[in-house]
Amino acid sequence: MCIMNNESGYQYDRCISRGICSINPTTASLQEVIILYLKNIAFYGLKLEKAGINDEKIYNLVLNTISILSSSYEISVQNFKVINSAFQTELPRIISIYENMCAKNGVECEKPDLGIILDKTTDVNDYIRLGEKEFNKRIHSSTLQVLNLYRIMFILVKSMTVNMLMYESYGHKPSEEFSFILKILNLLNFPPQKQEKLKSLILEAAKMDSGLMSAIRKIQEEKYGNQGQTEVSFSTTKGKAVMVVGSNIRELENVLEELKSTEIDVYTHDNMMLAHTFPKFREYKNLKGQYGKGMESCLLDFSTFPGPIILTKNSLYNVENLYRGTLFTTDFAYSKGVIPIINNDFSKVIKSAENSRGFKSGKECAAEKTGFSYENLFKLLNEKLNKISYKQVIIIGARGYSSEEKEYFKKLIKHVPKDIFVISMSCCDENENILCLNTEYDNLAMLKITDYITGNFSLDVNIFFPYCDRHTLSILLFLSSKNVKNIFVGTKNQTVLKPNISDGLKTDFNVLEITTPKKDLSLITENT
Repeated sequence: MCIMNNESGYQYDRCISRGICSINPTTASLQEVIILYLKNIAFYGLKLEKAGINDEKIYNLVLNTISILSSSYEISVQNFKVINSAFQTELPRIISIYENMCAKNGVECEKPDLGIILDKTTDVNDYIRLGEKEFNKRIHSSTLQVLNLYRIMFILVKSMTVNMLMYESYGHKPSEEFSFILKILNLLNFPPQKQEKLKSLILEAAKMDSGLMSAIRKIQEEKYGNQGQTEVSFSTTKGKAVMVVGSNIRELENVLEELKSTEIDVYTHDNMMLAHTFPKFREYKNLKGQYGKGMESCLLDFSTFPGPIILTKNSLYNVENLYRGTLFTTDFAYSKGVIPIINNDFSKVIKSAENSRGFKSGKECAAEKTGFSYENLFKLLNEKLNKISYKQVIIIGARGYSSEEKEYFKKLIKHVPKDIFVISMSCCDENENILCLNTEYDNLAMLKITDYITGNFSLDVNIFFPYCDRHTLSILLFLSSKNVKNIFVGTKNQTVLKPNISDGLKTDFNVLEITTPKKDLSLITENT
């Protein structure tokens, strides 16, 4: 079966299929309690850090908790109980260390108003009521504009956490970034903050997160080889199979290593397609290709895949209740019916794959070229931008196009003046002033290409983000502080850009919403 649904105009996403684009009240309340825990442990963590005490348990608890908030749209009561138990144990211990330190130094301890219930026997309904109270207090203590900045900040904190854990998986500990996260969380103990201060911290977080992404990519290229263009198969092969989902290619490597001596084939999904651009992954004979088109069609892709599905850490999926018994995860928390993979023990996955029906026959589908060599790209840009005197550059990002936005970019590219050079990270018609890069899932490409052009050419740069997830938001905000003329962002089928986030980006960071090709091109070409 060839899963190619994006052309139909119908998106098989969670919002359409389940109507869960908004968070239910219980989840919202329990998240508020978790944030209450985080901001208080941040206060004491910073106090200990200032005294030279770096508590590993604080580090693990904070990062693991935020990563759970990053991965799950619905914090189950069971998940909350696990998190609550950890904080009920660790927070009193940390407070005790701090108080003993104060007593030893003969100083009076600072004590924030915790606002939490340090009692392991408390009923979950009491926590739900506490969460409602915290939510109402926060809503009424700040202006809407400041609240939007806090929301943006917390998305960046989630992105930083995911990238920190990825960075750590390659053997590097991001201590500076962790201290910054504690600083951000501690701000919540002292609201309201001034708007300009929050904007400054948001840009600092975006810069730090973008730096983490760049550092991770450098490590990946050292480990897996330099990226280059490759042809990725969308065909299927007769036999037993496993699908690996998400963006953590370090964990894909673990899966491939464990299954390479078996007859089980491996397929990637969504952002995991990026792995195919690294030479190392092309050495695995059991890595067959990509299945489906990504998160926007995950319900169809998951339901038609005839084998177990591995959700790597921090995968933004919430379909567990539909496919219980076939979903596995390496994540810290998991919903009922999802089977945990502990200490890279894939024996249950292998057994599940062997017992699944697998692909009864192969299906030929058109392959797709993806990726590119940055070295070759920069040589090509030098050649093209030095050959003709262009006035401006337009960079168009990849993935997540709705049918409406595909039509928008088709018209935009068609009507771009010949004195503007276009770099489009999606399939498009090549022309003298248009360079097509099918990067598909390479979020970092926007940053690296923009940096190269602004650093080597005196040209105005305009950037379009058709899709914005938690990681591209960091890149978008970082680029907003650099020497770019306009930044546009699409608003269709977005998981991150809710109206309040979009309002904050527009008001405080001059990020523009995509309107019509004619209006947006007019804005780009004015004053040139």
